[in-house]
Amino acid sequence: MRKILIFRFSAMGDVVMLLPVVKGILEENQDVEIYLLTQKIFFPFFQSIERLVLLEADLKNRHRKIKGLFSLYKEIARTVKPDLVIDLHCVIRTTILDFFFFLNGFKVFRFDKGTLEKAKLIRTKNVVPLKSGIERYLDIFNKAGIRGRLSTGVLFNSSRQNIGDIGILTRDLVIGIAPFAKHKQKVWGIDKVGELIRRINQRYSCNILLFGGGSNEITALRNLAAEFDNCVVSSDYFSLSQEIGVVQSLSLMLSMDSANMHIAAMAGVPTVSVWGATHPALGFAPYNQPSENIVQYSGNEISCRPCSVYGAKPCKYGDTIRCMDLVSVDIVFDRITSILDRK
Repeated sequence: MRKILIFRFSAMGDVVMLLPVVKGILEENQDVEIYLLTQKIFFPFFQSIERLVLLEADLKNRHRKIKGLFSLYKEIARTVKPDLVIDLHCVIRTTILDFFFFLNGFKVFRFDKGTLEKAKLIRTKNVVPLKSGIERYLDIFNKAGIRGRLSTGVLFNSSRQNIGDIGILTRDLVIGIAPFAKHKQKVWGIDKVGELIRRINQRYSCNILLFGGGSNEITALRNLAAEFDNCVVSSDYFSLSQEIGVVQSLSLMLSMDSANMHIAAMAGVPTVSVWGATHPALGFAPYNQPSENIVQYSGNEISCRPCSVYGAKPCKYGDTIRCMDLVSVDIVFDRITSILDRK
């Protein structure tokens, strides 16, 4: 049995994007075991996958500094003894680990982030779709001699969560909405989400489940949910592990360019995504979702989009996010109704 050690520590969306690659490699290579080194918070995404072993990178405590990373290396080298090491993150921490493994005779491969291609797209605004992050993950496996394909369908092995069990979501049609993202340049706006919910409620008998994390987001979601009798905040009832099963039970997910978008797509749920400062052409489009489910402004009123790869660059227009302001509630509502009416 060949043992492949891979590591990816963050961000959540990038870690989730490993799923079709890891599952596809294991399905095509029955003589391979994959050891995934990542943060423990991400373990629920990879539960119960045969021949996938999860290893914890405790980056805040035990493995925070170089000494901790060396200890982590020694433990893995002693217990796992990998045949190949694949760095799927390529940051300072993983580069240090690469060095330890390489120095001691292990074969180490590092994936290509496409940094120069992405920088050129941002600079020139010549929006030609680049290779996706998922495809880049698969490429480095191929380069390492591990041939495989991308797995499809519902990629989570966790079972569906019966959201009716909480006694509040009593309608068959349940829509998930994840209004936030790591950077505000990727956020459509809570006011627009509220207007959208009102429009949805006028047309459908449904329940709406709001997704988010962190105290500020949860507070905003609770305030929004209080405006509607059919709207609840997911994290008030479910853990992250349970939410994976909850998402699989949704009729549709509306999300920004965020981890929730990738989670819903991996769960095989119709996913409408709203894009602002970033662009799906940079390689982060939701997996196996039709392009028409991607909502973004593409007119001539602004010429600065996309302005960054990850959405961290402040908007040149100040507090407003002009490219998000130009995405109307009508556009998003029409996309949602076109999906729900077919269902």
